Amino acid sequence: MRNIYEYFEYRDYLKDHYHFNKSRHKFFSFRYIALKTGLDASFYVKVLNKQKHIADRSIETLVNFLKLSKRQGDYFTALVRFNKEKDSDHKKLYFEKIVSMRTSPAKVLEKDYYDYFSSWWNIAIREELNIVPLNDNYAQIAQKILPPLKPSQVKESVRLLEKLGLICRDESGVFRLADGFLTTDGEIKTSAVKSFQKEVCKLGIEALDRVSKDKRDISTLTISTSYQCVDIIRKRLAEIRREILELVRNEENAEEVFQINFQIFPLTCNSNSESE
Repeated sequence: MRNIYEYFEYRDYLKDHYHFNKSRHKFFSFRYIALKTGLDASFYVKVLNKQKHIADRSIETLVNFLKLSKRQGDYFTALVRFNKEKDSDHKKLYFEKIVSMRTSPAKVLEKDYYDYFSSWWNIAIREELNIVPLNDNYAQIAQKILPPLKPSQVKESVRLLEKLGLICRDESGVFRLADGFLTTDGEIKTSAVKSFQKEVCKLGIEALDRVSKDKRDISTLTISTSYQCVDIIRKRLAEIRREILELVRNEENAEEVFQINFQIFPLTCNSNSESE
């Protein structure tokens, strides 16, 4: 059984706890859990399968059932709140609490990963290094980002990028792109990327007023179609994204950093299927 502090998804912990005890005790079952906690057995199965979340009022009951210490119980509670929270700012607060309680030496690195994905300007600054050389001219870079940043934000971002191995100084002291890439826990990445997507969608709205029409292309379509057709559209969008990346990869004269958003979502709820 893994240490609880290694988890970022409380339902993964509950699932591992179930299988671990099931393998050791013949009496251990979903019915047994229901008798001990008062939770419906079929509901508990859905929780383990990530189809449902436990209610806040059930957290203390589960903490007692799992025989967690006070600190472990606080960590489990933070995990539940982190995984259930929809608001990006609140979710980040729970994440920071989780990281502060972890005993793993990788905890600082995990927070760096989260910070990288959750702030849009980290990605923008990294791409800007393809165009403008950076040594210690943070104020110059800050004014080139739209909307403009504070020099302190650029400096902090550069330190993060260097720490993650995404940029490095050359012999002349100028920062260059490195070949590093990021991999991290699925839940962390999902949460941080969602925050990033919200931020760049807001930038897209602001661009309607901030950027002249000749320098942007924002169009919309409202259609009625089937989910089968939507799946085809999503695959086509994926192909287009790959084609764009290939075009950019072969471009040798970068001039600006651009943000391209692809969005498709329902405006009605006629289907009986649960929305994700």
